Amino acid sequence: MYRLKQWITLIMFFSSSIPLWSVNPDPVACVMQLEVNFFQPAIVNEALNSFQIPQSLWVPITQSLSTKSITVPNRMKKVTASMVPNPIEYPLQKEPTALILKEVLFDVFMETMRDYQVNERPTADFIFDYIFSRQKLAWDRCFNEEKNQPPH
Repeated sequence: MYRLKQWITLIMFFSSSIPLWSVNPDPVACVMQLEVNFFQPAIVNEALNSFQIPQSLWVPITQSLSTKSITVPNRMKKVTASMVPNPIEYPLQKEPTALILKEVLFDVFMETMRDYQVNERPTADFIFDYIFSRQKLAWDRCFNEEKNQPPH
């Protein structure tokens, strides 16, 4: 029994110390996660704070973005429905999918900002850019294969 615990401890240690670049995520699952989890409340609040959006709007904006994020997969399907080949179908075409997803996320964001009269440009654009920059690591993990390769 003692030996078994030692082996389990060793396995857990080595599996937790595997560098992130060695994990190659399933691109479809990764994109699906970005679609519905892009607007993380902490990141959105940080962005809103950075651009002096009244704190009384933070909760309603983050809740609205969370609710609207659920519609992103269907919006992606609508945008790509007439495309041949469809970039979000197998095999996933990363470059066009990334461009379309960013556009759909921006549309969701701007709809929400209009709902709360925080849609003046360039402020709303800058807030979105800030959120995008904070999600860049997750974005690159999904769309940039070279980021997932070990250094040479």
